[in-house]
Amino acid sequence: MKSVCIVGAGPAGLVTAKTLLQKGGFSVTIFESADRPGGMWRAQPGDHGDKCSPHMRTNLSRFTVAFSDFSWSSADPSTAPPMFPEAWQVGKYLESYAHQFGLEVHTRYNTPVIQAKGINDYRQWEVTTLDQASNQSRTQTFDYFIVASGFFDKPMRTVEASSAGIQHSSAFRSVDAVGSKPGDIVVIGGGISGVEAAAQAAFQVSSLKHSPGNSASRHLSTKIHHVFNKPFYSLPRYIPQNPSTNEPLKIINVAPNFLPLDLVLYNLSRRGSGEISATISTVPSEKAQKGHEFLQSMIGSEETRSTSPAYTGISDTYTEFVRSGLIVPAQGWAMEVKEDGQGGFEAVTSTTTITHVSGVIEATGYKPTLDFLNNNVKDLLSYDPSSPRIPFLLSRGSVLTSKIPSVGFVGFYEGPYWGVMETQARLIAKVWSDPSLAREEGVMPLYSQEDAVAMRAAMKEKSPQVPQFWMADYVGLVEELARLTDIERGDDVFGGQVGPAFPSRYAADTTDPEATNIIQEVNALLQASNSNARFVAAAIFRGLQGAWKLYRTITGRHGGGDFEGTASFHPRTPTDPSYSAEYLYFEQGTFRMECGDSFPAHRAYVYRYNEATDKISAWFADTDGKTTTTLFNTWNIRTPRGEDDEDGWVAEGYHWCAPDAYTNKCGFRFRGATIQDFDIVYTVKGPNKDYTHESKYERSDV
Repeated sequence: MKSVCIVGAGPAGLVTAKTLLQKGGFSVTIFESADRPGGMWRAQPGDHGDKCSPHMRTNLSRFTVAFSDFSWSSADPSTAPPMFPEAWQVGKYLESYAHQFGLEVHTRYNTPVIQAKGINDYRQWEVTTLDQASNQSRTQTFDYFIVASGFFDKPMRTVEASSAGIQHSSAFRSVDAVGSKPGDIVVIGGGISGVEAAAQAAFQVSSLKHSPGNSASRHLSTKIHHVFNKPFYSLPRYIPQNPSTNEPLKIINVAPNFLPLDLVLYNLSRRGSGEISATISTVPSEKAQKGHEFLQSMIGSEETRSTSPAYTGISDTYTEFVRSGLIVPAQGWAMEVKEDGQGGFEAVTSTTTITHVSGVIEATGYKPTLDFLNNNVKDLLSYDPSSPRIPFLLSRGSVLTSKIPSVGFVGFYEGPYWGVMETQARLIAKVWSDPSLAREEGVMPLYSQEDAVAMRAAMKEKSPQVPQFWMADYVGLVEELARLTDIERGDDVFGGQVGPAFPSRYAADTTDPEATNIIQEVNALLQASNSNARFVAAAIFRGLQGAWKLYRTITGRHGGGDFEGTASFHPRTPTDPSYSAEYLYFEQGTFRMECGDSFPAHRAYVYRYNEATDKISAWFADTDGKTTTTLFNTWNIRTPRGEDDEDGWVAEGYHWCAPDAYTNKCGFRFRGATIQDFDIVYTVKGPNKDYTHESKYERSDV
């Protein structure tokens, strides 16, 4: 029985322990510095959280943020899991996973590893831990040592955090806690965390401004200045499978089918019919251009050309906050943040100086340190602190190293998607179960460091062809590691090398009922997306955000007129927790009657989206223009029929407001994930009412 020390009880540590125990021949001990499993996901509702808020939503769906043989439904049978869970729900999933596979008895909580060094020519490891309850250290010997403590260790900073007004994005929770005076907020960093931080700050400002009871907030006029050095695309969580039709003409599909973005981006069909291998290299210009074209088709942006790899962020709200002016992009390098002598700051970038700044959020990422590894180990791993993205030179897939065969890494790279972690753990279990495998042809390349060496050199040379994430080929990595560990991909339901790649398609046991059920669930969602308008309501609701030009015509037996003005959908925190998202809708403009008279007019509604029912509803606003009162209408989405093919996706509703009946039909026309324009036609019938109310909404740039 070989003994294994695993550092960390986050997803990487848990799946590694479970994999080794099921493989057999290993005794496993997990050392975790916190009091429960989950890693960065462990915070409970109401906690502050370590590296993220417990209420932060995942960027990938629950089918990718999961392991192959444990479904979200099994983790919590009492409730329907959301498509994009909150962080605390991920932590609950991991706790259930640890319980399901008996990992608690192998875990030592509140016990960080403080030193690890190789002994006996690295055939064993001497590991020193600290019991935080007793403050006593203990040294034990293990045959193998696994780093599963995560890649994101210590926050990287660009400015001195000498003031409470300067926070790292890992600590950011509320705009009220950033700075102590009215003013704008600066977010530094253009990666995924920068986009999330800017969007979250803007959302909070929007919610403060457009929710009842917040008139005294100092942030009602705050703008978010987002400083980034590379342009990027902001992808929403739901994107179209088929943004264009009539290939190769690429005619815009005004009614595309939607799926969670990972189920689209990780589609095996995009990789052809041959064997799939990971692309771990700089990106040639031609391939970079194709990447731009693909992303532009997804979000419906105008065509631009670039020979450098595309960068992305993930946010449902960022783009429209930029269009509305609540987020102010500032492309350039952050040079300096200095106090302005009035309790605030000035932020100096390579292109501008931002004044009247209340606070600064540094979304500048993390640097891995692994302080518990002694210098001899770090030297053998070619440790380079000046290369935070590739601090160690490891094998293809960042798993092993020939210089220390008894050490393994799981999840130690940018973007440790759970399917990769699971297959990394299987590879370690296979090689350590039979060390002779490392000498066999076809396995020896596992120890090759060529990818890491070349990429580290390209980063140091500041090559423009370095991708945003140097091991971003999730599909290729999972495919390679699955082949190396003799895992056969589950293709029966999908009919071959098509459909999305997700962990349950790579289950170790193809008959496992959990994996089978998850595969069936994903396939059912694919079918519902193609035939039953699944996810369209979520895509429509997201696409409504922001400002619109509004043109309305009213015709009826008692006269009519025309209205011209603007309408805005302002995101805010749902005032009823049973709803997933909410807008305050406000329109204003001028109404011209048929007789020629005109007068200003305005009104407000509240729009809500319920993920559980997949419905959008409209509610009357009270006299304060913000408080929600009674239900006005609920939209039912249906597939366009022949008579309304040009209408895009169609929503219909009915509302009885005694003694009158209101029926409506809406048409939403998309360009990628963006609504180009939409219209709403109300027909009102009753004893005293008989009119038609036609509204046309066109996207406004203001």
